[in-house]
Amino acid sequence: MKSYYEAVDIITEASLYLHQVHATRKFSFGTWTSRQHVFVSIKAGEETGYGENIVSVNQPEVSLEDWKAWLQELVGLTVGEAIDYLRARLDTWRDRMTEMTEMALVDLWGKLVKQNALELLELPGRKPVCGVYVILSDDMKVIEDKVKYAISCGKTRFIKVKLFGDENLDCQVIGMVRKYLSREETYLIGDVNCGYRPEGTEKSLEDITVSMKHLYEAGLDACEDPAFLELLEWQELQSQVHPLSLIPDYPMRPSRKAEKTIVEGMGDCYNIHPGSAASIFDAISLAGRIRQLGADLMIGDDSLVGPGCTIWQQLAIGLSAQWVEATEKEDDSDFFYECIRKISTDSHTNPIVYQDDCYGFGLYLDEKRLADSCDQVLRVTLPSGV
Repeated sequence: MKSYYEAVDIITEASLYLHQVHATRKFSFGTWTSRQHVFVSIKAGEETGYGENIVSVNQPEVSLEDWKAWLQELVGLTVGEAIDYLRARLDTWRDRMTEMTEMALVDLWGKLVKQNALELLELPGRKPVCGVYVILSDDMKVIEDKVKYAISCGKTRFIKVKLFGDENLDCQVIGMVRKYLSREETYLIGDVNCGYRPEGTEKSLEDITVSMKHLYEAGLDACEDPAFLELLEWQELQSQVHPLSLIPDYPMRPSRKAEKTIVEGMGDCYNIHPGSAASIFDAISLAGRIRQLGADLMIGDDSLVGPGCTIWQQLAIGLSAQWVEATEKEDDSDFFYECIRKISTDSHTNPIVYQDDCYGFGLYLDEKRLADSCDQVLRVTLPSGV
């Protein structure tokens, strides 16, 4: 990685934009009815850097005032100083806070020094990456309609479905996708969120193995977080259910800790999960560790709708990930698209192509329009005379 100390401009303003997304999403552990997304913008010189994260779910009453103090601490620092300040607080500030702020600082760093972020981070990949089309429903008619939509817009190379830890239901979900798309056409991923053995419950590894084999026979190619497992259980389960690929996700959070704990053989592909990485610098380091273990890498998603999508798409390209799940969402991302002045990736096309003739992450927004579309705005500025 190049030195961010060359970004010597003083941060003069930082803003938070809260946008409520009201959409139902079902998981094995429960249901989301709303998500609270925060965009952060940080200004220095004539440039602005952007980041995003979900700060809560099912909490529409959340207030940005709780975030004002930490934002104020960055104003008045140089960009390089702010990155150091942030990294010194990885164990005390919230992971979601540090991750989205670091995104914005890296974006700003690149714009100030007139280089794209992948060059600054010394990530060599430039080949297009396939986006994953995600279906989050247990309703067969909804699933069928979503599959038909994916076919209509050419997004069938990788499809991910939510599974629920109910073998009969899960096989129905898989079967509905396979009704229209063969294994040759579509690599099908199922995310169970540990539904076959939630944390604190008991179920034998043998029973979980039987269920995984049934899901493979139904047409599943890869299973993310099938159950709450110890490290050795991950290894044992993967060896028993091959050629079904396991994808560890929850053991990968946050990136700085996962780099020290993950082991070989937990799965054929390991997930770096946006929203839980805590740092894109650490996520990049974790990706290197995954490669050392001889495994493939994917970039997941945290239902992001805005700047986080294009940033993680670019990181997926730079890291030569197998696929990226963090793509802009039907309906949920409409307000974001209306604010874009320029963007360096476009997930409307698949695979996703990166335009590297940009600075930072290449995202430029109309912040007046963004403010008008958000539920809360909080802005901190450098005091006059400083």
